[in-house]
This record gives sequence, structure tokens and C-alpha cells, in this order.
Amino acid sequence: MRRMLIAALAAAAALSPAKAADSQANKELYRSVMEEVWNKRNPSAIDRYLAPDFIEHNKNIPPGLAGRKQFVAAVLAAFSDYHAEIEEVVAEGDRIVARVQWTGTQDGPFQGRPATNNKLRFSTADFFRVANGKLAEHWDVVDSLPRAIALGLVAAPKPAGDAAAPKSP
Repeated sequence: MRRMLIAALAAAAALSPAKAADSQANKELYRSVMEEVWNKRNPSAIDRYLAPDFIEHNKNIPPGLAGRKQFVAAVLAAFSDYHAEIEEVVAEGDRIVARVQWTGTQDGPFQGRPATNNKLRFSTADFFRVANGKLAEHWDVVDSLPRAIALGLVAAPKPAGDAAAPKSP
């Protein structure tokens, strides 16, 4: 029994560096996608980084690999200076989590609306599953209010000091 326990511990220790290497490789995969596709504005690179059977869980993005390509092309066409600033990336096993700050100027039509020339700044938390060295699945949480304001979908809130003082009876 003692030998089995020692053997199991040795096997676990031997696998640990491989797991760390996989996590590091997944972080590099993510960083490469962000730099190549978004910051270098190269949507044709998507096939190198995303699995052919890519699954998109954001209901505002068309499904699958074709949907991701369509979304990226639309964003890059509408924002000539679109940029992703990775704030943090964590990877473990086949999962990646990242916090990203997005910026850009809407100088082209987007989602059926004309250019606003407004500056855009919003954050996302992105979650990916990796399979066979490619991004295979995506979920996200988007700080959508600043994005909606910049796109002219929602009026900007008035500063608290601008509200009219209530009239006394």
C-alpha cells in the first residue's frame, strides 16, 4: 500500500510540469490571438487559432467559426483603431480566463447604425476552453453600458449635480 501511495505521488509530481507547460501554452495562445487578430487587424489569422467546430456562447455574436469571423470583420471595419489591452490572463488545464480593456473609435457603420465617431472604452471578462491547441469554446461578460453609450444606443446619464433641485411645496 505504501509503495502504491509513493508511486501515485511520484506520478502526480511528474505530471505537474506538463500541466504548467500546458497552462503557459494556453496563455500564449490567447495572447497571440489577441495580438494577431485584433491589434494587428488580421482576421484571416482566425483559422490558426480557433477550432473548426468553435462554439460561441455569446448570443449577440453569430454562432460557430463562421460567426466569429463575421463578427471580427464587422468590428474591424467599424473601428479603425480598435485595440485590446489584456489586463490579466489566468489559465489552468484546458481553461483560460482573461480581463480585457477594449478601445476604439466608431468611424464606420456598425450593427446597422452609421458611424458616430465616438470613442469607445469598455471591459470584458472572457472565458475559453482549449482543445488540440486551439480555442474551442467562448463565454464572456461584457461591461455593455459604456459600449452602448458610445454607440449611441443609450443616452449618457446626466451627472448628479445637473439634476434640478426638487421644488418645495
